[in-house]
Amino acid sequence: MKYLLLVIGLLFLIPACAVESNTESVVDTSNENNPAPSATGEDQYQKYDDDDDDDDEHEEQRGAQSPQTLPDISYFATNKSDRFFVDFEDIIAGHPFVGARSPRPHNDAQIYFSSSDSRWRNAQAPSDFPAIYAVADGYINMGESWFNNVVDHSNSTPPWWHVAYGFTLRVATHNGKSIEFMYQMEPYMIPELVGKPKDFYKQFVVVDNGQFVKKGDILGYMYVPSFDEMVGSKSGSPHIAFSFIKQPRTVYAPAIFTEDVVRKFGNIYRNPIEGWESKSFGNDWNRGRGLPDAMGWMISGEENPFNDNEVDVFLYDGIKDQQLDSVAMVYPADLGFETDKILYSEFGWGDAVLDNINIEEDWQLLVAGIGGPMTFSIQIFENDSVRETQVFELRQGQNFSLKHDYNFLGDTSEFSISISDPEGWGWSIAFANREANFVVPGTTRDVSPLCPPECPPSPNPYKLKSSD
Repeated sequence: MKYLLLVIGLLFLIPACAVESNTESVVDTSNENNPAPSATGEDQYQKYDDDDDDDDEHEEQRGAQSPQTLPDISYFATNKSDRFFVDFEDIIAGHPFVGARSPRPHNDAQIYFSSSDSRWRNAQAPSDFPAIYAVADGYINMGESWFNNVVDHSNSTPPWWHVAYGFTLRVATHNGKSIEFMYQMEPYMIPELVGKPKDFYKQFVVVDNGQFVKKGDILGYMYVPSFDEMVGSKSGSPHIAFSFIKQPRTVYAPAIFTEDVVRKFGNIYRNPIEGWESKSFGNDWNRGRGLPDAMGWMISGEENPFNDNEVDVFLYDGIKDQQLDSVAMVYPADLGFETDKILYSEFGWGDAVLDNINIEEDWQLLVAGIGGPMTFSIQIFENDSVRETQVFELRQGQNFSLKHDYNFLGDTSEFSISISDPEGWGWSIAFANREANFVVPGTTRDVSPLCPPECPPSPNPYKLKSSD
């Protein structure tokens, strides 16, 4: 897949906006329930002019140490960083770099923050917010508008936008090109809309353009807004997007971290700290649901910073990873019902038929799939006839989706299930009694965004092209 990238001075990526879930009697809690984007990816990313004209200025600021002293990117294949770019106790969810070979690619990784955390609500100064660290030694690179990066969604209905801030850290080179670690902070806020100055985010970065920093240095802080300061939708979540970038436009999985760091990250994106019912839940959290520990999943050779190998699970050097188990799964007990209320459950990969299921009481169900195409159909045996109902579908190009159905009540004790999963992405199903509770992710937030509708006109209206 070809990606369009957001470049501010260098390059910043813009994740797709979240869309609120449907909460009717049959509830779809997928994060992205649309077909795959066009081959250009123009529904996800904005493009700004790349500006390499300031390289001479950066050379002067660097002094005696020049980019040639930075290691080749291959150094990080075996010399991993043990410094994640935030403290794990400050984040509540995330997802790895979901590569071009996944059901629905997304070319950055993300971490998420809680807008209800008392630490951020009681913060009095930028340093009271989550710290952001240098993942390695390197040079700070900032675009001209790094503190007021307009993330525009003019193609949404209704249209809206928000303001991000960020920079890159030059940590390596390859074939004469800089390799940079991207930090893109997206609070989902328009500062001026809540009475803050346009340059509000400047105070949250404590380094300068061209500055040399050491691994572990504090570079800035993540502003985490309150719910009543946010724009977008109830399904948006304040986050930082991160990846490797090779100038001018190549995006790599950020496979720079030690195994211990990646394991901690994986545990958080599979098991969000506030649970899937968190008020800060964002639809994009689902990108990591059920995935194995990794900084990248289903990576193409073009997304591999160390070699040209396709990598299913990116944890090491792109070679050792070939031996890792890449399967993804959300097991029935983790779908959302209380385990003691589950009457029947099953999971698997690929096509399957579950025969002769007998439940002698009214039931409801949760069914999930890692990626499409996929369908679930129930064949109910009643009055010497068979009634077939399709209860779940994922189309080609859709990623994780979870559906809750509580319409199957009454005399439906004997039935079978047919599952079509031709790509073998993985599926899971759980039946529970009618008393079982289930909280639909994305339905617990009780504060509406400031806009849309009626967002002020975007100062940088970027009209994204519609997918064919």
